[in-house]
Amino acid sequence: DAGFRFPEVEVAADYLSESARFSVPSKRFNLPVRPGQWESPPVPRLERVIALDGDAAASVNSKELELGQGAFTLEAWVNGSTYGGRRGLVAKTEQSEYGLFANNGVPSFIVFLDGAYRTAAPGEPILTPGQWHHVAGVYDGAEVRLYVDGSLTGRATAAGERKLNALPLMIGADVGGNGDRVDPHSGSMDEVRLSKGARYSGEQFTPKRRHTSDEDTLLLLHADAAMGPW
Repeated sequence: DAGFRFPEVEVAADYLSESARFSVPSKRFNLPVRPGQWESPPVPRLERVIALDGDAAASVNSKELELGQGAFTLEAWVNGSTYGGRRGLVAKTEQSEYGLFANNGVPSFIVFLDGAYRTAAPGEPILTPGQWHHVAGVYDGAEVRLYVDGSLTGRATAAGERKLNALPLMIGADVGGNGDRVDPHSGSMDEVRLSKGARYSGEQFTPKRRHTSDEDTLLLLHADAAMGPW
């Protein structure tokens, strides 16, 4: 809850001579705690989401995501209080890698392949503030595709190797060259999933409100509960 504090170890000692005791200044050391070390919370009776105020984001260390090369799918449920300006949804870019964006209400999926970004996007704004949308980006080895609420809204021919980086994957923002968040999303997010392989194909599918995990799932955030300060 709001009163959560990270655990610490305090080391204290006294020096004892034949006729006196002297206290040695104590030292405190933080114990590292990672949310991934905790069990997932149960499915809540009421749906919970990630709430973002336009000046916050979550991040996942690049070492935790062994995506490699080849086909993959990046998706999330998003609800923006506004989409004005440049808005990162889920991104690991910086002239490399991949990301979902919602600039001025126009969603897009970009992948950096063979020296350039390949972009799948509609030609006009289709995201409505205050309304939930399922946004999914798919790269299948031959093209990048963008699906919004299960409908194919953009595609582009694309192939080759993806340029990698060591930056964190930002959830609710884009990532800058120093690993900080930039161009944050304002609103809510839920069910963020990164998977190996192309989960969706064709012109239409019905997105599930709650995603499931399988052997291809690399990251799945249900946002079901507050865990400590997260």
